[in-house]
Formats: sequence, C-alpha cells, structure tokens
Amino acid sequence: MASHSTDAADARAALRAAQLAAAAARRPNPLPGWYPAASGGLFGLGFALLGVQCLLPGSRWLLVAALQLAAALALISHLLLARRVEQRPGIIPALPSGVDSRRLTAAYLAPLLLGGALAPFLGWSGFFLGLAAAGAPAHWLLLRRQRDQAGAA
Repeated sequence: MASHSTDAADARAALRAAQLAAAAARRPNPLPGWYPAASGGLFGLGFALLGVQCLLPGSRWLLVAALQLAAALALISHLLLARRVEQRPGIIPALPSGVDSRRLTAAYLAPLLLGGALAPFLGWSGFFLGLAAAGAPAHWLLLRRQRDQAGAA
C-alpha cells in the first residue's frame, strides 16, 4: 500500500479553496441590472424580425434574407448573452429560479397563446409577432423578478 504525504501548506491551501467554493455556491449572484432588458429586447427583436419577414412577398428576397439574418443574429445573441450572464459553475439554469411554477407557466404560455390566436389571421407572421409582443415583456419581467429576489437574499 502506498502512503501519500501531504504537508501542512498543501492541506491549508486545499481547505481554503474548498471554503471559497462553498461560499461562492451559497452566495446569491444577482443578475446585472441591464441584463433583463437586454435579454427581453433581443428575444423580442428576433421574433419580431421573423414575423415581419414572413409578411413580405418573396420578390423582395434580398430584404427577406437581410431580415432573416438580423433575426438569427438577435436570437443567437440572446442565447449567448444568457450563457455568459446566467452561467453558474457547471450549470446553465433552464428556468428562472425563485419564481413559482404557476407564474412561470403563465409567463411562457401567454406568448404562445397570443401567437396562436394571431396565426389564423396572419399565418406564421402572426405567430412570431405575437410571440415577440408577449414574450419579450414576459421574459424581461421574469428576469427582473429573479434579479430582485437574488439581490434581496
């Protein structure tokens, strides 16, 4: 059987690293103040651009392509921003923490219902515009609530 020797300095350094990691895991890390508005805005912008491009006739292919590219950039930026800001060590939360399930369900169901209500009249354009119009404020409000609760903790 091999014996391992650890000197006191290594043991103290390991204990200090473990204490810092435990403290960081317990400490709430509030979201930056600008993040809820930026995240909701990028979400809304991306889906609004998709909705507008669906309304345009196919003969304006260059404008349609530009709108699709801008929508893709906005939605990808939304996802990258969420990954950068909301990432905790090894975890990216799929749902906002500190929000009860009924409020969360209503916040995510309302944009889908509005988009579904507009879809029979405007097709995919109505769905995307409804998703943008209701989803951006819902997303912003949920993130702001999460930020406020983390700051109060």
